[in-house]
Amino acid sequence: MHRKKWKCLLLALCAAALVGCGDGEAVHTSAEPAETEAMLSADEADEASAADGEGEAPAAEGEDRETSETDGSTEPVPEASFMAPVEMDENLKNQLAEEMLEENEMDTSVVESAPVTKGCSFTLPEAFSESEDIEGMYVTRRYPIDASTIYYVALGRDVALQLMTEETFKAQAEENFRKEYGEEIEVTIDSFESIRIDGCPAFRILCHYQVGDTQISQLEYAINADKSYVITYSQTSDYDRMEEYEASAETIHLEF
Repeated sequence: MHRKKWKCLLLALCAAALVGCGDGEAVHTSAEPAETEAMLSADEADEASAADGEGEAPAAEGEDRETSETDGSTEPVPEASFMAPVEMDENLKNQLAEEMLEENEMDTSVVESAPVTKGCSFTLPEAFSESEDIEGMYVTRRYPIDASTIYYVALGRDVALQLMTEETFKAQAEENFRKEYGEEIEVTIDSFESIRIDGCPAFRILCHYQVGDTQISQLEYAINADKSYVITYSQTSDYDRMEEYEASAETIHLEF
C-alpha cells in the first residue's frame, strides 16, 4: 500500500467520527517532542487562519500536489476532512439533534451547559514531532518507516456529534473509504465508550482495519464542548505504540 494513500485513508477515518460537524480546520501547533505539552488553542487558530488568508491568491489547480515516491507521478495532498458541508440551518440542526438526544435518553449536557473552551492540550510521546506535510499531524522521527501518527483537529460546536454510536461510526468510516477510494474496507470496533473529559461528554473509540497487507489500529478521542476536539492515535501492525498512546491520552485536557 502506497504511503500517501495510507495517509489519506487515515484522515478519512479521523473524519468519520465527525458526521454533521460542518467545515473544520486542523489546528497548527508549535508542540515539541519529549515532555512537551501540545497546546492547541482553537481561538488562536481561527485568528491565525484569518490573518493568513488576507491578500492571498487562491492556489492554481494542480499546485498543491506532491510527487509519488515510487513512480514520479503526482497525487493530491489529502485534506483534513472528506465530508461535504451540511446543508442545513445550524439552529435547526442543533434543535433536531437536541430532540433526538432527549427522545433516546442520551447525554444532553452539551446542549444545556457547554462550557466555553480556549483549546485542548495533551503531551506527545517522546518519539513524535510535528509533520512538515500535514497540519495537525505528528509523526515519528523514523516516518514513514515507522508510520505511527497522531492527528489532531478542532471544529465548531456540533450538538449532533453527541448522537454518534458504535454503529454510525463504523458505517460512516466504511462509507468514507468506499466513496473516496472505491474499496470495501471493513472497520472492526474493539471498544466504543462514552466518557467525560474535564466535565464534557466525549467518546473513546478503539478500532482496527486491514488495508492490503497492512493492519492499522486507531485509538480516537472525540470531545464535545462548545467546540469539537478530536485526537486520533494510529499505528500499523509493524510497531506497537499503544502503551505510549494510552499514556498520552491520559494527559488530554481542555483549556478554559
